[in-house]
Amino acid sequence: MLLVALFAWPMVVSAHGAAGDAGAHGLTVPFVVVVGFSALVSAAIGLHTVARWQPNRTVERGRDLLTPIVVIAVGLVTFASSVTQLWALSVVGGMVGGTIAWNSRARGISPHDGCADVAFGAILVHRATEGAIIASVYAASAALGLIGLTILTGHAIAETVAVGGLYAPVSRGWGTASVIATQLSFIAGALFGNFLVTGLSTAMVAILLASVGGVLFVTGVTELLGHRETRSGRQLVPLPEH
Repeated sequence: MLLVALFAWPMVVSAHGAAGDAGAHGLTVPFVVVVGFSALVSAAIGLHTVARWQPNRTVERGRDLLTPIVVIAVGLVTFASSVTQLWALSVVGGMVGGTIAWNSRARGISPHDGCADVAFGAILVHRATEGAIIASVYAASAALGLIGLTILTGHAIAETVAVGGLYAPVSRGWGTASVIATQLSFIAGALFGNFLVTGLSTAMVAILLASVGGVLFVTGVTELLGHRETRSGRQLVPLPEH
């Protein structure tokens, strides 16, 4: 709901001719600084998660509970951000995202199989959307944009930790790259936000967020229940050395 509300805000203030006043009375912290700080905090915590993994650790399928729980939580929050506004379109988007996640679950480079790859793709799209929306909001009201970005940073940390947890079992290099890519997606969305948001309607944003939420929810549930095919058919999967 927060993302949809933030997306609608610039159009509301513009309709009332208040965009200039909102920006003038807002905070003067440069946008590039707050976006960079948010991305840096999220990346630092994600990289810490990756660093805690041991390269020679053996992952027991169905026993790694933290990562799927985080993915489920992020998925539910993302889906809720759209369903409270446009529930019919959100349900459709959530079903599409869930179907994509279910059909992609069986193959991937991670011990989490295709679940990792489809969740990573969904989070990249989500972070870019967040960056674009925040850029538009900040242009209308720096104060509101800063508040929204502060709240979304907590959400971003959860997403980054989830991504790091999905790819750290492959290697620290893969985990590190996934964390950095997630934050670069956010920064890219923020830099090109003014161009992207003008081409999106509230309905399109709602469907996009619902689809991402559906992907993450089904991915997390699949992981949590252990309903995924393995390449070896074994319950214990040794992780590769560097």
